[in-house]
Amino acid sequence: MSDLHDEAEQPLLADCPRDNISQIDSVNADPDKPDKFCALARIVGCCVSAASQGWHDGCIGALIPYLQLYYGGVSDEKVSLVFIGSFTGYTLASLLNVTLSTRLGLGRLLVLGAFIQGLASAVIAFRPPFIAIAVCYAFAGFGLALQDAQFNTYIARLPGAATKLGIVHAIYGVGALLSPTVATLLMKAKVPPPLFYLINLAWCVASMTTLLAGFGISGSSSSDGQSRSTTENDGGISSLRTVLSSRVVWTALLFISLYTGAETTEAGWAVSFLMRERDGGSMSGYASAAFYGGLTSSRIMLLPLTVYLREKKAVALYAVIALVMQIVVWTSPLFLVDFIAIAACGFVMGPIYPVTVSLVTKATPHGHHPGALSLMACLGQSGSALFPFLVGSLADVYGIKVLQPILVTMFVVMILLWQLVPSPKVGSHRSSMGSKPASIGEYVDSTTINNSV
Repeated sequence: MSDLHDEAEQPLLADCPRDNISQIDSVNADPDKPDKFCALARIVGCCVSAASQGWHDGCIGALIPYLQLYYGGVSDEKVSLVFIGSFTGYTLASLLNVTLSTRLGLGRLLVLGAFIQGLASAVIAFRPPFIAIAVCYAFAGFGLALQDAQFNTYIARLPGAATKLGIVHAIYGVGALLSPTVATLLMKAKVPPPLFYLINLAWCVASMTTLLAGFGISGSSSSDGQSRSTTENDGGISSLRTVLSSRVVWTALLFISLYTGAETTEAGWAVSFLMRERDGGSMSGYASAAFYGGLTSSRIMLLPLTVYLREKKAVALYAVIALVMQIVVWTSPLFLVDFIAIAACGFVMGPIYPVTVSLVTKATPHGHHPGALSLMACLGQSGSALFPFLVGSLADVYGIKVLQPILVTMFVVMILLWQLVPSPKVGSHRSSMGSKPASIGEYVDSTTINNSV
């Protein structure tokens, strides 16, 4: 049996026959072939889900100016209701995710999340009143947060987790890079903004298809033997109260909420900022794509530097450089300089999220991982909705120039908060298999050895 199933096939998975490892072992004379297919299908499904989420998150920044025009001069405060809608959905998901995971299983919850996201996109494409779009974003946020929590939990528990997380989050960045580019081109071609969400719907259909191929939707219950086996291997799934009592978890939660808030605020309002404050015109629409382009490429390109510096130093360095880039955008009146600085900010921010997830999994017991990673994904997404809403509300009163002071403040707080996150002590938490968590360097090396995916 491959190591992939030893690490990832835990009680959070859907209870379908292909997930029942004991049945596969006893029935199939050569179980490696179906196992490898399921493993590959699950990885691909998680990647498509991440790309779909990136597409959804990336498009709104480029669409905001055109949505305001299409709906008759909607104010910044009113248009930012889409972010508060997302915040509502993400927050609800953070409260229900662990319970739903236990009852439905990881695979079925991923499919459900993709279905809810697709349903919201379909309603928006029918050109409803603007307030209905904000409501749809609440549903989409709920579906996105469910998917984010589940695929991060699944990937983080595979061998070579740091590298695989970097790849999956880079694929998220590809979706977020392409989305504002396509949106800008379509808006310049006079396509009604709501129709853009037909592409979002297509992504959701593709995501559901690949996830069903990997995880299935069977409602059959696992055998008692399997339940005991997975519980023993997992060391028990800790309660949320126990998980939150860990310093590394609650500090990482606060840090990730600020990080995702800064990321989405930058991408969501940079286009409007460059249009109004730097006279960038339609070219400003590509700023969001440039930001996500940097975010995507760095999750692969900066991996060797991250390995060399280790998590604590690497994230601190990236956050400081991002802060400097925001100060450049704030103080420079030149469109080209600001455009490049926004792209550079995205480049250094890219590795922060997957590295933080990897740090948490290394610094906490195995049983903490489902609750900790679910909370990081859901509350992180809540931050990505709340802070853009605050910027929109303030911009409606004081102008879009408030964007940079807010972002600079957020990065300063992030840097200070990161100092409170304890460094992982390699070997301090052993799994029930008797193996100790590997360093990022060991995770990277393991991908060249482990050929299960």
